[in-house]
Amino acid sequence: MLSAAEMALGDARRHGASAIRCFCPQLGQERKRQANLVDKVEAALNNGKIKAWYQPQICTDTGLISGFEALARWHHPEDGVLAPGEFLGAVAEAGQMSRLGKVMLYNALSALKSWDRARLDIATVAVNFSTEELRDPLLADWIKWEVDRFDLRPNRLTVEILETVAAQSEDDIIIRNIELLSQHGVNLDLDDFGTGQASIANIRRFHVNRIKMDRSFVTKLDEDPTQYAMVSAILSLAEHLGLDTLAEGVETAGEHSTLAQLGCGYVQGFGIARPMPFEDTIAWVHAYNQKLGAPTCIRRQAG
Repeated sequence: MLSAAEMALGDARRHGASAIRCFCPQLGQERKRQANLVDKVEAALNNGKIKAWYQPQICTDTGLISGFEALARWHHPEDGVLAPGEFLGAVAEAGQMSRLGKVMLYNALSALKSWDRARLDIATVAVNFSTEELRDPLLADWIKWEVDRFDLRPNRLTVEILETVAAQSEDDIIIRNIELLSQHGVNLDLDDFGTGQASIANIRRFHVNRIKMDRSFVTKLDEDPTQYAMVSAILSLAEHLGLDTLAEGVETAGEHSTLAQLGCGYVQGFGIARPMPFEDTIAWVHAYNQKLGAPTCIRRQAG
């Protein structure tokens, strides 16, 4: 009884304040699976089984590839390739978030150097950092050291910060890290914009270069007048603040073209390409550029 109650309590806590959970057999099975993942995650990091996959980001003005986002993937021996939602909880429980961040940054910067050697024009690579990592007082200096070690300009790295961090953070260390990264010349993206209720003051305070609209705003944008109005308002706000914009979760040609017409600067999503291992990126870039041919432009709405 106590074990079942603990599992239900743990699940309720993971779902936030006021959540209520009752124990069921599926909860026990999930807890067992999670414990199994925790046991294996450190070995997976040591053996290079967790690494960065890459999803392209496209400029809506030209159609050209502007960069890639690095996304964690675990090649699990029994379950195949796992997305972050399936194992990040285990990484955190194992106390390995910092280790994962180091793996992701190393993979991302290595990829940039390889794309340079292949003479591909990939301007930036984006890497996510968790709230826990942003609390590390040495994080900003360590990132700068890694960028220098790879002999890359700082503005070729984009650090993605969740909007919930900007909305809730009163942590001096987090604020200092974000400010130092901006001073070092690293680009800053505010991720999942529209879901964390970050104030405009914090957006400016953190020297964000670009906001990333959450996919919940993008879905059926070309069919839903309410979605259209909300996205139009967000893009207008960003323009007045002098911020670039990127929409994630773009899955259809209609969503892509509507975002371009409204003035969204960049897009990414399954409608362009799914995340892919580094080994596939060079061939994909060549194929995409060949298909693109001459740079294209979608006319934006005035104002």
